[in-house]
Amino acid sequence: MSAPVRFLPLVDTHAHLNLDAFAADLDDVVARSRSGRFPEIRGRRVEDALFRPFVAAAVCPAVDLETSLRSLELSRRFDVLFAAVGIHPNHAALAEPGDWEAIERLALAAVDGDVKADAANANSANSATDTTDANSGVSSPLDGAKLVAVGETGLDRYWDDAPFDVQSALFLKHLELGRRTGLPVLIHSRDANDDLDAVLRDFYADAAPADASAPSNSPNFPNSPKSTSPPPSPGVVHSFSGTPEQALAWTELGFYLGFGGFVTYPNRKFAEIAEAARVAPLDRILLETDAPFLTPHPLRGKLERNEPLTTAFVAKRIAELRGLSVADVVRQTTENAARLFRFPTLPTEPTEPTLV
Repeated sequence: MSAPVRFLPLVDTHAHLNLDAFAADLDDVVARSRSGRFPEIRGRRVEDALFRPFVAAAVCPAVDLETSLRSLELSRRFDVLFAAVGIHPNHAALAEPGDWEAIERLALAAVDGDVKADAANANSANSATDTTDANSGVSSPLDGAKLVAVGETGLDRYWDDAPFDVQSALFLKHLELGRRTGLPVLIHSRDANDDLDAVLRDFYADAAPADASAPSNSPNFPNSPKSTSPPPSPGVVHSFSGTPEQALAWTELGFYLGFGGFVTYPNRKFAEIAEAARVAPLDRILLETDAPFLTPHPLRGKLERNEPLTTAFVAKRIAELRGLSVADVVRQTTENAARLFRFPTLPTEPTEPTLV
């Protein structure tokens, strides 16, 4: 008699499903992710006889105002998707006047729960974020949306898309918005980990170490969490690419670490990231894809783009590094994500997605 299949409810904490790469077939991508069906690779199905991973939730970070609004839209449309609003460092120089203020209003209004009153004061140049009178029939971008984070923000010295001082100033605005709203911040760092370390140590110098076990306010869905108390963490350093020492230092400050494709790559240049995943506190580790980018090994080069369900391969690699079962890693990282983002009760078995 064969053993029953064990379901593994994954959380992809960083998936850019609001980008054009998913515009044509997003319904299919979400359906595959939610039901645990990997895309075929060269005509073959990817299955496991004992485990059936599926995506119980995914967070959609933004890179600008347009994708912030798109993220909110997707969080209304799909029960498994949750939104973030922000401006990516590589888009910092492209932001139009008023874009940041519009994003700031969205985050503040979501937490305050006073969407219409806040939006009534909105600058007319940002009418996409305005809410008119309730009797007009025009709804707010926040109506029914599930806003759980600020970002993607951070620092990037790899690309030369925005002056570093412009990135830095905008990054600090995101950190302050996270502090004001109690929403966790999604942080990007590429070839800028030393810079990031200095900013985090300075900005959070007076903050007490976060208690990962501390209860957080229950979310009030379908609207975003309403909270006047600090979150259990200021945020997550996504697609972690630092040293083991930085991993320990940033978790000591209260941050979570998002591990994705990098940790699965066998190249020697990624060895420090693997070691960081081995030594970091397990209750501070999150799984992610950064989809459509950074497809994990062994699917790298075999898929046209990355998708949320490949977090299963990240979980498998972390389990190998730590000498744990895949089920234990998935269970803990899903608990971590639910705690950080204050998710409602997540599904424990794969099903077809619910469209709103």
